[in-house]
Amino acid sequence: MVAKTIRAAFPDFSFKQFDQILAALDEELALRGYSPKTRDNYRLHMLRFLGWLDEEPSSATVGDLRAYLLKMLNSGLSASYVRQARATLVVYYQSVLKQPEKIADLPGAKSKKKLPLVLSKEEVLRLLDSADNLKGETYLTVVYSAGLRASEAIRLKIDDILSDRYQIRVVGGKGDKDRYTILAERTLHLLRNYYQEYQPVNWLFPGQEPRTHMSTSTAERMLHQARQKAQINPKATLHTLRHSFATHLLEDGVDVRYIQELLGHADINTTMLYTHVAKPRLEQVRSPLDRWFDAKREED
Repeated sequence: MVAKTIRAAFPDFSFKQFDQILAALDEELALRGYSPKTRDNYRLHMLRFLGWLDEEPSSATVGDLRAYLLKMLNSGLSASYVRQARATLVVYYQSVLKQPEKIADLPGAKSKKKLPLVLSKEEVLRLLDSADNLKGETYLTVVYSAGLRASEAIRLKIDDILSDRYQIRVVGGKGDKDRYTILAERTLHLLRNYYQEYQPVNWLFPGQEPRTHMSTSTAERMLHQARQKAQINPKATLHTLRHSFATHLLEDGVDVRYIQELLGHADINTTMLYTHVAKPRLEQVRSPLDRWFDAKREED
């Protein structure tokens, strides 16, 4: 599939050994424990670079690598896309070709930390109530109530629902890591009704073919229909439900490190971003003056 992609994109590509280059890169990525999806992305980045370079990559100069990345930076591509392209070159030249001097000063795209869009609790409830059918309501409820990524929810299997422990097992999340998250009582009740009506066999949310899980496009369509009916922010996505889950937990006083575990974040700083959008309960916030006088009274 990858080879077909590059041949279609670069029909005049003259370098005939790109399959070997991809294999060497993929072997290094596999040894590092990268997920299949990430490895696919890195291979595609490498293919695009080879199509641009059109020569033996070991012959590329520092100037070539810088010119390629600067071209990407100036072409309006997203910062995350350019960072992954750079990361691909770093892995290949540092670990595969053993030419670390070529990537020592490569330019990168500075990350812009945007505050996530978060729905209010009332908006979330309105959205869930606006789903077209029981399957849509159940899927969207699972995404929000467990803080799942859209792709994680569509890949759930029936035995990932641990009803006796009120937990959901997430297999092969981002970074190919497994974790457990919470199963809400309301969600479990909804899942039981859903199971009785749809009778899934393996995948919790099967596609048109029972042997495959529901597609991402179907999940996005469920969200789009519910969003329109509920008349909430048109920019809200499936990932907005995950953002809202984390923010609402913070607002309810849940420790940020526990939220980090539920979300499967490798870096606590990623989770800390939600502290900027969470609204503290004013009735729980006390002035330091009151705290000081309380302490004085206890001393007396």
